[in-house]
Amino acid sequence: MNLAMRELRNGFLFEGTTASAGHSEQVYLPTTSTIINPSNSSKIVPFVTEVKSTQTLNEQPPAKKPDIFHSSGSDLSKSSKETVDIYFENIHYTVSLGFRKGMKEILHGVTGRFLPGQLIAIMGPSGAGKSTLLDVLSGYRISGVEGAVYVNGRGRNLDRFKKMSCYIMQDDRLQPLLTVQENMRVAADLKLSEELDQYDKDDTIERILTTLGLYEHKDTRASRLSGGQRKRLSIALELVNNPLVMFLDEPTTGLDSASCRQCVSLLKLLAKEGKTIICTIHQPSATLFQMFDQVYVLAQGSCLYQGSTNNIVPYLESVNMPCPKYHNPADFVIEIASGEHGEDKMKAMIDGMENGKCLSWFENPSDVCDLRTLRSRNPIAKMTRYRKTGLEETSETNQLKVLLKRGFLKARRDSTLTHLRIIVNIATGIMLGLLFINSGNEGSRVLDNYNLLFAILIHLMMTTKMLTILTFPMEMNILLKEHFNRWFSLPSYYLSITIVDIPIAIFCCFLFSVIIYTMSGQPLELFRFGMFFTISLLVVFVAQGFGLMIGAVFDVVNGTFLGPTISVPVMMFAGFGVTLRDLPKYLYWGSYVSYLRYGLEGFVGAIYGENRPILDCEERYCHYKYPQKFLSEIAMRGDQFWTDVIALSVIAVGLRIVAFFLLRWKITSVR
Repeated sequence: MNLAMRELRNGFLFEGTTASAGHSEQVYLPTTSTIINPSNSSKIVPFVTEVKSTQTLNEQPPAKKPDIFHSSGSDLSKSSKETVDIYFENIHYTVSLGFRKGMKEILHGVTGRFLPGQLIAIMGPSGAGKSTLLDVLSGYRISGVEGAVYVNGRGRNLDRFKKMSCYIMQDDRLQPLLTVQENMRVAADLKLSEELDQYDKDDTIERILTTLGLYEHKDTRASRLSGGQRKRLSIALELVNNPLVMFLDEPTTGLDSASCRQCVSLLKLLAKEGKTIICTIHQPSATLFQMFDQVYVLAQGSCLYQGSTNNIVPYLESVNMPCPKYHNPADFVIEIASGEHGEDKMKAMIDGMENGKCLSWFENPSDVCDLRTLRSRNPIAKMTRYRKTGLEETSETNQLKVLLKRGFLKARRDSTLTHLRIIVNIATGIMLGLLFINSGNEGSRVLDNYNLLFAILIHLMMTTKMLTILTFPMEMNILLKEHFNRWFSLPSYYLSITIVDIPIAIFCCFLFSVIIYTMSGQPLELFRFGMFFTISLLVVFVAQGFGLMIGAVFDVVNGTFLGPTISVPVMMFAGFGVTLRDLPKYLYWGSYVSYLRYGLEGFVGAIYGENRPILDCEERYCHYKYPQKFLSEIAMRGDQFWTDVIALSVIAVGLRIVAFFLLRWKITSVR
């Protein structure tokens, strides 16, 4: 008897055998173009023309290997014997085509069975419904779905199912500013129990990175990894809590052939650990196709074939569509699914498969048990790991602590959100200061100084708002993945991004205020500067709230259009140009919702209010030498500072609350 041994080194799968006396066999390695002579397992010999199976009829299956991802001290290793069998029946999925355009059905009552310990490929041409079926099975799509999904023979409890599964999306949604090690530590701190000490977490991380061939790159930022390394890191992040089911949307897209083999070899190894690995794949090569245990082929939202990869050629012959010799079976079945061989051939295959109900073409159909047997084999009491209430593994306090740590680390390294923001505030402050130098204490330049105050408001509003509109949508894709995979709750995330930006906003605003206040010659009184800085900071917080609202709902293109457009009426009702007393009565309501009105009023009160003495006058006549005369001219009293502070604070808090609910709606509407 041969005992097969399998090990993954630096992303490649190596296999060897311990041969019994008088018996030797060559073993096919699907990940490389080499085979190993069992009589000398350390020797690699050239690839032979005939591909042999990894097991022979007289060979016993290899013993189950220990969990390679978690230390024995981790509580996660105790659940290594748990498996998940997924059965879905009569799945329909419909989407709206738009207002008064009706509905379109994407999936047409498909049925299927995905067994544990299998690497399963969902195949089909573009538009066949591969990603849609994956979204439905993972629970990512919940609206417009009809049918039933069973997990281990019981109707799927979506909250419990999320705890035992993960979804790795097609694009690698990683934090680009963090290193591999830092990304993994964040995942471990959020997805592993708080009771585990840091040593156990680091041990888990080291095992995963070593197994996936990423340990040598642990200090490399995610933005500098290759495509294959980014894909492996995406998988590594979700392996931290040892999920039983993994969904992957086209994991080989954008990778070269060598990286594809590494990625699929890794998934094959994970399946051998007892996990249910389900991934969509567009059109695999013959080598990749042979590495999958089971394939589920879709054509126009219906099941064309379901069964083992070895049985697809016999099935094609059974429906009178034999695969041509020396032709890749995957390519041929995709041609049929695309309709290149006629709609009648496609319909014949769908009918022969009964739209997925037929299980005769599995590797061992007799071993596929019914739902009742599944329930008896998997009692509810066995799933002790998933009884905990709440979707997230850790408490809200721990989530906030970890997210704050990650947020401050990103802010320190972010060249746009932090470094460029500081440079822009310094440069703009110097330019405005040079343009309006010493205008604040000169009676003949009061109107110039008034223009400066409004220009300061525009700078504070536009730079903050547009920066948020441009950066927040880029964070949305990562948020969708991490939130769906239960890394954290939405309130914890939203509170963390709010807190992280406060020190940066205060620092940038203070730098700008000091530069512009001193260069423009405003009154050097500490309380007046405090009033000026307070109003500036509140305007920044309000503008950022507007940016979060727009960024949460719209993409970058629409957001950059909508942001300046909304700013126009806000400026129109600010009381600049057209004073508040000259506004028509039917438009006066606009002044109450314009935060620039309160900002401008606060600035004027800080500079010219509070009984400021007579201004210097270097000209023969200074019309606004008396500050009170200027205040009456622009219809402002100069003693409304605290009213303006309260109004801006209420608007800032209100916008943050609205932005949170818009963000929650956006996340829900995507699904």
